[in-house]
Amino acid sequence: MMKYWLISSVLLLVLLSACSVDKYNQTSVIKGDYGMLRLVGDPIGREVSLDGNVIPLDTKKKTNIFELKTGTYALEIRVNGSVQLAQKLFITIGQTNEIKMP
Repeated sequence: MMKYWLISSVLLLVLLSACSVDKYNQTSVIKGDYGMLRLVGDPIGREVSLDGNVIPLDTKKKTNIFELKTGTYALEIRVNGSVQLAQKLFITIGQTNEIKMP
């Protein structure tokens, strides 16, 4: 009986922990003329800017997602003050642009 209770408890804990996984942006609905920028990679030590404006990265996540109005942006990623990536970014309606951070 004790063995059955122990196995049931462990199973319940596993199921509950699986439900608590961070599901960011899964239910996000892209509005009007917006698209998404998805930055993938280790954010620690990185500084990302769009059109010269630094955007904050969540250092606890390996993927940072931003909703941006459609248009063209100058994307720059710096590591320890040195530019590692500089490119034009085209955001279109309903599309997700994925950039791997150097």
